Amino acid sequence: MAEFTGTFERKEVKYRLNAMQVRAIKQALSAHMAPDEYGQTSITSVYYDTPNRDMISRSLEKPLYKEKLRLRTYGPRNASAPVFVELKKKHEGIVYKRRIAASEPAARLLMVGVPYERAISRHPLADEALEADSRSARNLQIAEEITACVRRNGPVLPSMAILVERVAWAPLLDARGAEAEGVRITFDERIRYRDLFAPEGQRASVPLLAAGEAIMEVKVPGVYPLWLVRALDDCGAYPTSFSKYGEAYLACEGKAAPKAYREQVAFDEAMRGEQERSRDWPRDGQLLELSSSTRATDIAVTNSLASQLPNIVIGA
Repeated sequence: MAEFTGTFERKEVKYRLNAMQVRAIKQALSAHMAPDEYGQTSITSVYYDTPNRDMISRSLEKPLYKEKLRLRTYGPRNASAPVFVELKKKHEGIVYKRRIAASEPAARLLMVGVPYERAISRHPLADEALEADSRSARNLQIAEEITACVRRNGPVLPSMAILVERVAWAPLLDARGAEAEGVRITFDERIRYRDLFAPEGQRASVPLLAAGEAIMEVKVPGVYPLWLVRALDDCGAYPTSFSKYGEAYLACEGKAAPKAYREQVAFDEAMRGEQERSRDWPRDGQLLELSSSTRATDIAVTNSLASQLPNIVIGA
């Protein structure tokens, strides 16, 4: 089995696209990128949380630091296939993902507080290369971080299963695609959720998006290449706030989104409207007129822009 990367540090920007935008953006990307060798992959992520779902509740409040804990599998369920235990942290917009591979029984033991080395000794991986790597110093360190998260938040339980069909795009290996090195784009379609806190007979998979919609994520270690900026602009694709687990949690609990989450969504929508009316981003010293429908949205946009663009004069 191919080696996997256990640590990531990058920006992850999400875009919620309708069916027409999905087709347009894929066509625009095709000159620089193509689906990777894995093609379409079915991914199941089981998010762990406290009995009161405190972790996702805090995450939706948009704190400077937040974390999520999950088990992820790729493809059909297979007893011998590895399960990836992932600790996903986000601090000031930068995503740090730490993950280790383990057998499913070992992963579940780790999540209930059993020491990592004892868990993997009791239930080793079938893949010899991954099994040897599981005992590396790097993986032992990542396991310590995951264990600390479990202790900090625990006890934690399987809270929500998120199922997606994903196609990952990678840069073409030619001169035209060289500038895109480091950029990775994924399209998540047919996203469903299953509430694992619900009674056994009520855990049906529920769609999270309208038919044809997709969540596109741009994952990049630095700035966007110019061709990608133009492709997004031409397709009318703008960043949005979208947490799969968060949206599923709100749907299951029947709760209103927290104030910080609502303000971020309002800001995203206001910016979408401004950018659709004028594709030219304001220059230093230029007056940016806001024309949203509510005073609350104006305030949210003004505050966010003031922090991000200190040299822009904002007029209401």
